[in-house]
Amino acid sequence: MPAHGKTALVGRREEVREVSAALRRASDTARLLMLHGEPGIGKTTVAETAIEAASRAGVLVLRIDLPAAGRAGLGTVADRTCELLMEAGARDALPLIKAVRRVRAEAAGDRRHHLPLMLHTQALLQQVAQSRQVSLVLDDVHHLADEDVGVLGALLCGLRADGVPVVVCGQCPPDGPAEVLPTLAAAADQSLELSPLTWAQTGALAGRRLGLPAAPELVTAVRAALGTLAGNPRAVLATVAALWREERLTVVDGHACPADRALVIALPVRRPEQPAADAADETVPISQLAFADDALALLARLTAVAETTVDDFLGLAPELGGTVAHVGQVLDTLVARHLVTVDDRQRLSCAVPALGLALQRNPARWYGARLHAQVVLNAKRRAGAGGGALDPRLCDHVLAAGSELPVSLSTELLLAAVRRDHGGSQRRTARACLALLCQLPRDDECLPGILRGAIGLMLDHGDAAGLLGLGAGLLPGGNDRTLARREHLVDLASAWALAALHEQWLGNHVVAHDSPPARTAMRVPTAAALIALALRMRGEPPPPPAADPLPDVAQPARPTAVPLAQPPASQIPAAAEMLLLTGTLGTREEFEHGLLAVRGLRAEAGLPPPRDIEQLRGAAAFGDWATAFEAVLGDRCARFEDSPLRLYQALVREYLTGSWETALTLARRVETYARGTDGGPLYDHSRSLAAEICRWQGDTGRAADWLRGVVAPHGRGPLASWARAGLRHDDGDAVGAWREGWREYRVLRAGGHLAGLERLLLRLAIYAVQRGHHRAGLEALEALEELHACVGAQNTQVALLLARAVVREDVESALAARALPAWQGDQLLSFLTSLWLARTTGSQTWLTEAWEWCERLSARRARQLLVEVTDSLGQPVPRRRASRSVFTAQELRVVRLVAEGRTNRQIAAVLARSEKSVETYLASIFERTGCRSRLELATAWLDGALSPFVPG
Repeated sequence: MPAHGKTALVGRREEVREVSAALRRASDTARLLMLHGEPGIGKTTVAETAIEAASRAGVLVLRIDLPAAGRAGLGTVADRTCELLMEAGARDALPLIKAVRRVRAEAAGDRRHHLPLMLHTQALLQQVAQSRQVSLVLDDVHHLADEDVGVLGALLCGLRADGVPVVVCGQCPPDGPAEVLPTLAAAADQSLELSPLTWAQTGALAGRRLGLPAAPELVTAVRAALGTLAGNPRAVLATVAALWREERLTVVDGHACPADRALVIALPVRRPEQPAADAADETVPISQLAFADDALALLARLTAVAETTVDDFLGLAPELGGTVAHVGQVLDTLVARHLVTVDDRQRLSCAVPALGLALQRNPARWYGARLHAQVVLNAKRRAGAGGGALDPRLCDHVLAAGSELPVSLSTELLLAAVRRDHGGSQRRTARACLALLCQLPRDDECLPGILRGAIGLMLDHGDAAGLLGLGAGLLPGGNDRTLARREHLVDLASAWALAALHEQWLGNHVVAHDSPPARTAMRVPTAAALIALALRMRGEPPPPPAADPLPDVAQPARPTAVPLAQPPASQIPAAAEMLLLTGTLGTREEFEHGLLAVRGLRAEAGLPPPRDIEQLRGAAAFGDWATAFEAVLGDRCARFEDSPLRLYQALVREYLTGSWETALTLARRVETYARGTDGGPLYDHSRSLAAEICRWQGDTGRAADWLRGVVAPHGRGPLASWARAGLRHDDGDAVGAWREGWREYRVLRAGGHLAGLERLLLRLAIYAVQRGHHRAGLEALEALEELHACVGAQNTQVALLLARAVVREDVESALAARALPAWQGDQLLSFLTSLWLARTTGSQTWLTEAWEWCERLSARRARQLLVEVTDSLGQPVPRRRASRSVFTAQELRVVRLVAEGRTNRQIAAVLARSEKSVETYLASIFERTGCRSRLELATAWLDGALSPFVPG
C-alpha cells in the first residue's frame, strides 16, 4: 500500500474541538461531557486527538479504557487512576494512592466498601487537581458492570464539582446493558453524538488510508457495499485496506480505482472458531444456536440467489430444526441489530451487503438446493390455499433448486413467471427464458416465442455476452427445428451480430466472418451488414456475400411469450440504416447512398427523414458509436446501459463542452472496464481524450501515462495519433511531432480510415505554421482539401476552413468556420479560433471572447497561450464579463426537461451527461434567472417569464 499518514480522523474537527475544550476547562467551569455513537464510528480516535491537544496545553489527562473481558467497574477505575498518577510522578499524592489501594482490596470481596472506594478515589483526584490541571477520560463505558453504574455516576458528578473535567466515551450495543449510557448521559452537562461520515468524508478517509485520491466510483462502491455501515470509519478503513491487500484496486491517472468494474466487496470479518464436529453437523437445530451468525449466513446465501420474503424464511423452520416462533425470534434479532432489513413487500436483504458476501464465502449450515425447493413448494402451497398465482420472483428459487424440483413443476412455474413478470426484473425473466430453452422439447409451440422474448430482454438490458452465448449455441445449427421458422433466425442472427459488433469495439470479441455463428448470420442481410461494419472498424475488407441469403423483407409483428417494450426486430438497424452507419466511415458517395436508402425506408413507413446527420458523422470521428446508433435509430436503439459505450458517450460530450474534470472521472471509470480484455479501440479513444485533457491542463506526465496504454495507430483510428502529436509537440519536439503525425496519417489514409483524420491534419498544419515551415503547412492543407473532397462532412469542412485561415492567414475562412454547428459544439476549437482571430486582427472583441472560452475550459495551457497573445498585442488581460444573458442550447434543454418534471438523473440520461454536469447547468441557470428552486424555474418557464433568456 502506498505510504500514508494518520488516517482515522476525517470530518471530526468540530467534535475534537469540543472535547479538547472540555478537557482544558478551568476548575471552576469543569463539565461532564458524554461522547457516544455506534461501534466503529471513531469515538476513541476523537478522544485521542483531543487528549493530545489538551496535553500540549499542559493538562494532565488520565485516560482509562474499560476492558471488555469480564464486567469493568469502580475497582477498575480506581486501579487505573492510581497507576496513571504514579506514571505521571504525582509523589505528593502517594499517601492517598496507598489508601485507595487498601480500600480497593477490601472492596474486592465486599460491595459495602464501594462507597469508601468512591470517596477515596474522588479525594485523590481532588488533591492532584489542587497542584496541577487534571482531566479524566473514561473510554468504552458500555463495558461497565450494571451494579456499578450508580456509584460511578456519583464519582463523576463529584469530580465535576471538585473542578476535574470528565469526558465519557461509549456505545450502546444491541445486546448490551440498556441503562449504562442513558444513566450517565442524564448526569452529563453536554452530550455529543458522532454522526456517520458523509460521501465526501468517506472518500477523504479512503484516500488517506491509500495514500492517493480515491476515485468516485470506488467511494460509491464501498459505501454501497457497507450499507448501514457506509459512514463507519472503522468499516471503511478495513474494507479499503482489504481491497488493496487483495490487489483488487489499481492506480489510474493517480487515483485508486477498482481493478474490475464489477467490484465485489466483502467486509473482512472473523467468525468465532467452532468445534470441528459441530461445524460439520448440519443437523444441529437452530434453537441450539447461541448466536445468529449462522442464520445471517443462511439469509445471505438465500437472498443473494433469489428474492426471499419473511414468509419464505419462516416457512423453512422445519428444515432448520426449529419452530416458526424461534426462527422469527432470530430474524427479529438480526433486524434489531441492523444486519437485516425488511422492505414494504416483506422482502429480506442484508443491511450490510459486504458482510453478507463475506458470510457467503464461509460454509453455511443447512444451505443447499433443497431449501430453495422448499421455498417454492411452500409458496405453491400458500398460493393454492388462497386461490392465487405464484409470484414471478420464485423463478430464481426454481433455477437454484435444480433437480430438487420435478421438471414438470419447474417448467410450469418458469412459464408462468415469464408470462406474468410485467414490470419485474428483466434479467430474471431472461434467465427463466434461457432455462426454458434448455428444458422444453424442440417442437414445443412455445419455444419460438420464448426465444424471441429472451433476445428482446437481452437487448433491453444490454447483455451482449449473453447474446453471443445464445448465438454460439443456436446459430451454427441454423437448420435445427428451433430455428426452422426463418423469422426467428433473423432475430437471433441480427441480435448476435449487434452484440458481436459491440464486444469487438470493447476488445472482448473479434468478429470473424468465417466462424460458425457468423456463417449462419451472414445469410441475414441485416446481420451481414453489422458484420461488415465490424470488419470495417478494424480496417478489413467486407466479407464475401453468403451463398444462400435470406430475403430481406419486412416481417409482420410476431408473438412473443414475454411482454416486451419493443420487439427485437425494432431494436436492430435495418439493412438501409446499416448502409448509413457504414457510410459514416467512408466516402461522400457511400454516405449519401446510405442516407438516400434511409430516407426511402422512412418514407415508406410514413416517417420524417432522419435528423442530426452531421451529429452522426461527428460522433463517428470520435468513435462514439452509442451516439451514432442513436442518431440513426432514435428511441429504437438498443442502449446497452451497463456498457462502457455509454460512459464513453458521456466522456466525449464532457470533453467537447469543456467539463474536463468530469471527463477525466469518466475516463477512469471506462478504464476499469478494460481490465481483463484485449483493450479494444474504445479504450484507446478514451485514453487519447484523457491524455489531451491532461496535456491542456499542463500535466504532460499524466498525459504520457494515459498514452502508454494506447497501441499503434494501425486499425485503431486517428484519435491516438492526434493526441500523440500534441504531446510530442508540448515536450519540445515540434519537428518530430509533425513527422510522426504525417507518417501516421499516411498509414491511416492507406488503411481506409477517414473519420477523424481532419483533427490530425489540422493539428499538423498549425504546428507547421508555428515553426515557420510554410511548405509543410501547405502539404497538410492540401491533404485536408483532398479529405474534404472525399468525405464532404461538416467536421472536415470546419477543419479545412481553419487550416486555410492558419496557413494563408485568411480571416474570412475562420469566420466562415465559426458559423457552422460542428465548430460551435467544440469549446476547445472555439477557444483556439477566437485566440487566432485576436492575434491576427488585434481586436479586443476577439480577445475577450477567447478569454471567456478559456475560463470555461479551466486549462493551464489555454491561459498561457492567452497571456502570450495579450503580451504580444500589448493589451491587458480582459476582465471577466457578467454572466451571459441568454441560455445556451444545452441549458435550454435542461430548463425544458425540468419543466417536464424530470429528475437530475433522468435529465442526465436524456443528455448523455453526468448528474454533476446537470447540477452545474442548474446552478448557472438559477444564478442568472433568480429562481431558487426547480418549482420556481418550471413555473417561470411555463408562464413565459424566461423568454428574455431564450435565444432569438
